[in-house]
Amino acid sequence: MKLKVTTHEEQAQYDRKHWRSRTPEERLDEVERLRLEAGKFLYEYPTRLRRVIKITRKA
Repeated sequence: MKLKVTTHEEQAQYDRKHWRSRTPEERLDEVERLRLEAGKFLYEYPTRLRRVIKITRKA
């Protein structure tokens, strides 16, 4: 295992190069994976986005 020390700018360049080399499908898959992973910690694991509707009546 190697450890490489870089600047924030160098890391940002690497990240851009990495994601540009991926297909749109791979990028979307990663977004979905991250959404599900975050949901486990933030929202007690919702597998889907919640739908919310509010009905009001005029008086």
